[in-house]
Amino acid sequence: MADEHPHSDEGQPIYDFLLARLDATGRLADSGVELPDVARMAGADSLRWVAGGLDGALGHHAAGAPDLPTALRVADLIIAAADDPSPELLDQIARTVAAERALEYVDAMIARLAQLEADPVRVHALARRLATTAPDRGVVKIGLALLGVTGLGDDLAVVRTLGAHEEFTLFAAVAIENGVPESDRELWALAQVVDGWGRIHCVEALRDTTDPEIRAWILRTGFRNSVMYEYLAHIAATTGGLLPALRGDDVDRELLTAAGEILSALVAGGPAEDLDDYDDAAEAVDAFLVLMTVRAETLDDFHAVGALEQFLAQPEGWDDRADRGWTPERHQRLLAACVEVLARPAWDATIADGLAADDRTTFWKANEAARKRGIDTFDVVFGKVAADPFGTLWFAAWAQADAARAQRLVDLVHVAIPLEQIATGGADEPGGGDQFRPHRALDWTLQALRAFPGIGGDLLLVGLWSPMTRNRNMALNALAAWPATDWPLPARTVVTELATTDPDERTRKLAADALGS
Repeated sequence: MADEHPHSDEGQPIYDFLLARLDATGRLADSGVELPDVARMAGADSLRWVAGGLDGALGHHAAGAPDLPTALRVADLIIAAADDPSPELLDQIARTVAAERALEYVDAMIARLAQLEADPVRVHALARRLATTAPDRGVVKIGLALLGVTGLGDDLAVVRTLGAHEEFTLFAAVAIENGVPESDRELWALAQVVDGWGRIHCVEALRDTTDPEIRAWILRTGFRNSVMYEYLAHIAATTGGLLPALRGDDVDRELLTAAGEILSALVAGGPAEDLDDYDDAAEAVDAFLVLMTVRAETLDDFHAVGALEQFLAQPEGWDDRADRGWTPERHQRLLAACVEVLARPAWDATIADGLAADDRTTFWKANEAARKRGIDTFDVVFGKVAADPFGTLWFAAWAQADAARAQRLVDLVHVAIPLEQIATGGADEPGGGDQFRPHRALDWTLQALRAFPGIGGDLLLVGLWSPMTRNRNMALNALAAWPATDWPLPARTVVTELATTDPDERTRKLAADALGS
């Protein structure tokens, strides 16, 4: 029936789509599986956010003033539709919120509903309808938010189902916090069925938990996510109790590896708290390195000690850290411990085993460790690139290139990458999707050729004719760094044309700059 599904266009209800894909544990095989409304959210060739990525970025890095006009408009529609859920009102709600950024107005919308003293029973019934029948993600998010503030009751299963997809986990977690008394265990269960932004949101909601099982899980594995460990490392160290765990009588391998990953992430910092924000940092690093001096054996251990060495080798900031336990004696002792551990000859055998591994992550760790120890791995990396030219190891190969190796890599590009699929003419493509795999593979070489004037000029011409904007930009950067005498013959004509006709403004400027150089 037309009045059963509020929507901005025909489409399958997202709830039904996800419910059919849940396994017995409540997990999706892919917690970021493409939702059925994706074609309405963006053009098929447009740059897309990873599931939950837009809300994650807005919540962590771009929070601004709430969108009050939308909040008020949606609140008024909710009040009206709760009293009279007519097809017309449901359609107005869907058309208003389907394409909006719900995170920018949802809190103000809820505050407005409270101010208007909306009937919670009627609003809850409408919320369930929106959450379970809408084919648009924006409508589903509003339904989840309203379920939380009106009390979940028998609809907890609805929230669990929707929360299993990363796009909705944040809204599901907030609904659980608002609608479930003693919500920590429910949040924990939700955290365990997602891996990306959803994991981050759930663990952040558990920052103040006192449940010992949850705290231990956060410390040992819960901080891991597919976005960046840095987002959750501080919570793992504090809520998880890193320092007392490292001082315990039985520090097993799982804990030792997790501790190294947490400390490495805190050294990196970046989007979240870093090691200087961790009050017990000096004590924890000391306890970890005491263990490493006798138990360091894995590539993970090597990288953790390497990250700490990098931190400890910083020349500045130690006077300010002295009152947080970083005394001059401790600082120098721990730096010396890192240097000693990393210098052990036994690492070479561990690295060799890792370089022979088929697992990409293991190989990457081994290659990075080899580089730190001054071991040349070019031939090994070259073989890996030749076997998988659409992988991510081009950068590792170019990082060890001299002029002779650069020519070998250029020759490999000609036989391994279908260049005829790339030089199809300028456009304004970001380069997502399988059809741009060759373009992305070539991009590593276009970047690197900047340092090798006269080598691979024909590849720069291919880059200039690529529809992927980044390819053209990288080729222009390389040409700008080359002497004019090394430019391939047609390049000046092509660059001159790009300077006036390229669809991207930045590319036009790069072309003009290259001509000027």
